[in-house]
Amino acid sequence: MSLGKKFTHFIILLLIVFFCSYFWNFIKLPFYEDKESVGALSKLKLNHLNDTLRYLIFMGAPLAYCFFLIYKNYRHQAFNIGHFFGTLETSEDNFGFKNVRLIFLFLFLLLLTEFLSLQAPNKDFLDSLHDGDFLTPSLNYINTKQFWQSSFTVHGGSNIFYPLISWKLFGVQTIGAYESFKLILTFVLKILSVIFVFYISKFSKLETSYKIILFTILSLIILTLSSYNATNYLNYRDLYVFVFFIFFIQCFYKKEQILLNFLISITAASTVFMHIDIGIYLLTLLFCYKIYLLISKRYKDFSQILFFLFFSFLIFFLIFGKSEIMSFLIHLKHIALNIDRIHGLKYPEPFYSMEVHSDGSRATRTLMLQLISGIILIPIIFLKNKYFKLNEKLFFIFFYFYCFIAFKNALGRSDGPHIMMSSDWQSIIMYFFAIHFIIYFFKKYKFFKLNRRFSSFLSILVICVIIFFNLQLNNIVNFKDRFSKSINASDTEYLTEDRIKMVNLIKNEVKNEYCIQNFTEDLILPYLIKKPTCNKYFSSWLASGYKIEQDYIEQLKVKKVKYVLYNSPGFMVIDNISTPDRLKYVNKFISENYAEVFNLDGYRLVKIKD
Repeated sequence: MSLGKKFTHFIILLLIVFFCSYFWNFIKLPFYEDKESVGALSKLKLNHLNDTLRYLIFMGAPLAYCFFLIYKNYRHQAFNIGHFFGTLETSEDNFGFKNVRLIFLFLFLLLLTEFLSLQAPNKDFLDSLHDGDFLTPSLNYINTKQFWQSSFTVHGGSNIFYPLISWKLFGVQTIGAYESFKLILTFVLKILSVIFVFYISKFSKLETSYKIILFTILSLIILTLSSYNATNYLNYRDLYVFVFFIFFIQCFYKKEQILLNFLISITAASTVFMHIDIGIYLLTLLFCYKIYLLISKRYKDFSQILFFLFFSFLIFFLIFGKSEIMSFLIHLKHIALNIDRIHGLKYPEPFYSMEVHSDGSRATRTLMLQLISGIILIPIIFLKNKYFKLNEKLFFIFFYFYCFIAFKNALGRSDGPHIMMSSDWQSIIMYFFAIHFIIYFFKKYKFFKLNRRFSSFLSILVICVIIFFNLQLNNIVNFKDRFSKSINASDTEYLTEDRIKMVNLIKNEVKNEYCIQNFTEDLILPYLIKKPTCNKYFSSWLASGYKIEQDYIEQLKVKKVKYVLYNSPGFMVIDNISTPDRLKYVNKFISENYAEVFNLDGYRLVKIKD
């Protein structure tokens, strides 16, 4: 293809992108008034699936055009689609752990020094909503010995299990123990990310010495994508994704796969119990992989995965029991179908929102990053080249598919942090190919020639320099003392004097009661009062919608709930929609059947009428 034609197609591609951007707000699905969940989108009378449809069109049109170009202009260099369902190429691996064990050791040393240099959890800030999402359901379990029957959580089992594990690990039931455990989870995440990079560095036909450089650079980059002090990057919720892909990537170059099929099946199945959204994405990916196996006539692998999935769910059924699993399935259905209605925000219009929306630039940048990574992948995957084998191309198809569907998090909750959380996976694709082709460029023009020893020496030297400039000896020496104080610190150290007085006031009022019901977004209050919630809807704002609200009301009646914490200034109202506005049927029941006990400094406690 001539340079002029390439330029013409590039301009057409840009026009398609801007055309899709211009018509972004014109793409709408009808909104129906009903008795379902209330949220920011329903207040604006917007269908919660609008942004998903817009995303599919915005991404689909340019990618389809690129695919069309490949098969129109490079048909002789392009693979027939049937080629992807053929026999996988297996060849001797020239990159094993022995090639990078010293580098891995120094990377671990880097991670360890970074971890030991951390500041102890900050006692000046307690997130009443997000920390309450974990601490209160764990307290509910301690008092009821029930999981999903006692707590309707936003994420899944992780909201219950993480604090319980931290308290068991450290031997104390404190906020500090839970906060410290989160740091350990991030440390584990960083180790898993390096292991993932090791396996992905096996891909390509680079010589071992260059793969060592690829592994080192990509490891150092991927470590910057996670942070101990922020959750809007890769974070502990992504642990399961790394574990899954560490096993899944090996399915594309190992001949014996029964163990790998078991591991990817049980990882996907367990993830849906721990983190509902990520579990759904991984199960969707696994479903598509099974379709690929069927078309490829790999019936043995298909049957194994199907059996192991059934076996995994059966094991969880036997562990938790029928009642817990039924509660979980009800929970899963409501969250999957309604979370965008309850918690969704409109995604900023690409390009045109950059000057008028606080997250417009970030939203545009993330969406374009997703698109560009797809455009880069299409020629690499569908054109014949000397860089990657068939099995490696297949992995990148599935990996990009995960990036594509996981972007649903940004489309659902379209604020800055959630958009950022959805941008890291496609960044890995971009970094991998950028580093890969820079190495090929330097090799082609013979700027340098590396051997294994020099590559290893150079990698270790770079890591040592980073360790030296980030070393905080004083923090490392005092690590045990600092974290021991934080772990064993009283929960009151996280509270202001006014907050302590109010907690004690509420605690004194309900001291003779087994439980208290929380109708506010201040989710941590039941934990601070040391009382479980009277029904599983500890996070009341999630229980929006006629059917689930009727269950909420029924539980208030059956359990004869005496006290309801009706209002609290401990956390700002989510999306400027109060819980009474979200749960209008429950609010009506409380208003008619409960009387005010006190209303002080924004805290309002009500008691059932005699």
